[in-house]
Amino acid sequence: MTSPQQRTRDNLTLAGYLVGTVEGRKRFPDRKKVPCRACGHIPLIEISVDLWNIFDIVAIRPSLEFREIIFVQTTSRTNHSTRRNKILGSMEAKLVLLSGARILLQSWGQNEKGRWEVRDEWITLKDFESAHHYPETVAELMEIRRKEKKPDLPAGSTLPLGDCFG
Repeated sequence: MTSPQQRTRDNLTLAGYLVGTVEGRKRFPDRKKVPCRACGHIPLIEISVDLWNIFDIVAIRPSLEFREIIFVQTTSRTNHSTRRNKILGSMEAKLVLLSGARILLQSWGQNEKGRWEVRDEWITLKDFESAHHYPETVAELMEIRRKEKKPDLPAGSTLPLGDCFG
């Protein structure tokens, strides 16, 4: 069975794009399963991780007249709105658009005859108009991410650690 990602790759290649998958795989120990009694092997879970947690594919159209870079999220038809919300919830997606690249959400579903049909939705900066708090630069994004990890405390203040050790 062909995945939505493979159908999108084929579709974009036929349209003249050079296509690359930017989805990675990560493996973690499965805490719900016990290690093998004989050898101690711990069963693993494998998950896929999208570029910036949004994109599966990058496609470029190499041409002297018209250059185009597209970041693509591909999915099944039933997950289209979920993936759209995922893109619109991403500060990185807005920065991708500000760079001049385009964003395509492509979903696949079967029609009544069992043939695969594609739905393309182009995400634009207009879709981010209500996200006023999203950064306009990478430096602003890095500052937001820094604050997510480390709270800004007034100079000279400390965290109340007594509760942790008492």
